[in-house]
Amino acid sequence: MSILLDSEGFLLDSGAWNEGVAEEIAKKQFGIELTEQHWKCIRFVRNYHDKWLSVPMVKAIREEAGLTSEEFEGLFKRGTSSGRGVLCKVCGLPKMLCIAAGC
Repeated sequence: MSILLDSEGFLLDSGAWNEGVAEEIAKKQFGIELTEQHWKCIRFVRNYHDKWLSVPMVKAIREEAGLTSEEFEGLFKRGTSSGRGVLCKVCGLPKMLCIAAGC
């Protein structure tokens, strides 16, 4: 699969997102093998975005997935990238939305 990303690792066409794209971004950019816990977060964020055209607060994501702050960060945080920032990229959300949301 070949996906097109910008220089910061955001999906160029958020409409091209699917679960295979999420797996590729997670693995190639962040070294993450997605588990069911990851998918709970990803699916919640994607559904939230589809409904509200925005990014949910981390607290809402954690509550939906039944995670503590430490567990959430352990799943997604990589290097200097916040857990929410990594999640935005894996979810294929539009770059400007993620930046505006502080991801």
